[in-house]
Amino acid sequence: MATEAERALGAFIRNHPTDNGRRGRVAIVALLIGLAFAAVAVPVTVAVFSEDGDGTPLAGLLWGGALVGLYGGISSGLRTLQRHGEVFVLREDGLVYRRTGETRTLPWTGIGSTVQRGQNHALARRMGWDVHLVIRPRTGTRLLLTGYTEDAARLAAEIETAVSTAAGRPSR
Repeated sequence: MATEAERALGAFIRNHPTDNGRRGRVAIVALLIGLAFAAVAVPVTVAVFSEDGDGTPLAGLLWGGALVGLYGGISSGLRTLQRHGEVFVLREDGLVYRRTGETRTLPWTGIGSTVQRGQNHALARRMGWDVHLVIRPRTGTRLLLTGYTEDAARLAAEIETAVSTAAGRPSR
């Protein structure tokens, strides 16, 4: 049911729900991969420091894989726990963000900036990092639109265009 503030943003266009279950599954897999890399990196690192040090690049690669996996798993896991029922609702004159216990209405003029930090490669698509749009409202905390949201690339492009148009800048 739309609130009065939502209806003030004009006609409803469409919902973009976030697949929180997928985010949780990716978090678990990333954590397991990070832990596996760390489990292999520890003995390699010990061997590097107790012998002649020829395996230094291998130890560095293993620790790099461990850190990427652990970071991806922890950050996705925290978002999974914090963002139940996350939905982005596109309206004619703005965006509505909902999650359990929170509803925010943002007219296009109320968004100060958007920054797209998505990455276009196979790992990023699997991790939900292909779309990573940071939405900075003029007041309040930022919002993050990720690849876990249904049709996120299209939504991100529409948000960026609408914010640019509202600010009087040409769209990218």
